[in-house]
Parts: sequence; structure tokens; C-alpha cells
Amino acid sequence: MRTDSGPPRHAGCLLVAAVIAVAAGCGGGVATTGASAPPKAGTLGSAGQADGSASGDPLTTASAPQAAATPSAQRTADPIRTALATVQAYFTEINKASREGRVAEVSLTAMPGCQTCMLDIGVTRNFHDQGGHADVDPLDVGPVTMGPRGEKTITAQTTVAIRTVRLLDAAGNTVRTYPAQPARAATAMLVLGAAGWRIENFLYSTGSS
Repeated sequence: MRTDSGPPRHAGCLLVAAVIAVAAGCGGGVATTGASAPPKAGTLGSAGQADGSASGDPLTTASAPQAAATPSAQRTADPIRTALATVQAYFTEINKASREGRVAEVSLTAMPGCQTCMLDIGVTRNFHDQGGHADVDPLDVGPVTMGPRGEKTITAQTTVAIRTVRLLDAAGNTVRTYPAQPARAATAMLVLGAAGWRIENFLYSTGSS
């Protein structure tokens, strides 16, 4: 049985979030929309904090797992709560896919062009390609605050820490160990379309919250 805290051979960045990322080959600099925060070498990833503050009457809630609302339900339900459920369902799927050793499926929560989401999916694919699964949920997501909201847009703020993760093979042996990362703040940008709320992208800070 072998453990290795170094960067995986085939790595992709993961948020958060995001917040998670496998770190090999990711550059530095200030995080902007369309790119995850620069992770530290040999880690699962980094979550970040977006500039700006919520306005209006934001909804704050604990990050209990919820299923994303169906398009018909999203049209009749409270739009803020359905957007919140979308964000929570996204993180739940990334964690669940990591534990189950499969590639995450986020078509019900994220837009096809969400670049940071593709990085998150890449981490779950990396686990799958190694024939392993995470022993715990990689993402420790804090309470989510919704706002500000536009006519068909809304933002969601949260913090995400990366837990220490052991990649296990089918027999339960440790293939690789990824170190924890401190909590970072992340902002999700959501757009309301015909299919309901979808995450357009995440914005992360480069420092811990």
C-alpha cells in the first residue's frame, strides 16, 4: 500500500469552490471569472472569494444537500430558493461523484460553457481514470448567501474548504493522499433560462477566508 502526497500525473484544476482542483500545471495570478483560483502544488484544489457584496434581501442557509428543482418547479417556486437549491445540488454532485469514483454529471445545475465547472468535473474524471474513489466528500461547503439578483441573474456566496482526501482502490487500499486546504470564499454566478437556473461560472479568491 502506497501513499503519495505529490501532484497526480494527470491533473486538472478544481474549485471550489470550490470549491476543488488537482494542482499540476495550473498558473498563478489573481482569479477572475472563467478561471479557478491558482491551487497549491500537490493539492486537490482551491476555493476563492469574489469581490463585491450582496444587496437586497439575501437568503442565507446551511449547505444541506438538496436536489436541483425541475424546470417546471423552478418556474413556480421562489426563484431565490430554487437558485440556492441549484448551487447546493452542484456541490453535492461533485462530492458524491468523487466518493463513487465516477465522472460528475452537472447538466442540471451548470451551463455547458462553465469553465470552472469543467475543472471540477476533471477532478472526478481523474479519480475515475485512476480506478479509485475518495474516502470522504472532498468539499466542505459553508452556508450559502444568495444575492444580489437581477431579472434573470443571481449570485451566490459561500466558503469551501478542501478536506484531506485518500484515493482508495476497489479493495480499499490507499492509492494517493491529497492534503487539506483552508476555507476560501467563492461566488457562483447563475443565469435563469428556459431550463431553469444554471451556474454560469465561479469566481474565487486567491487567499483563504
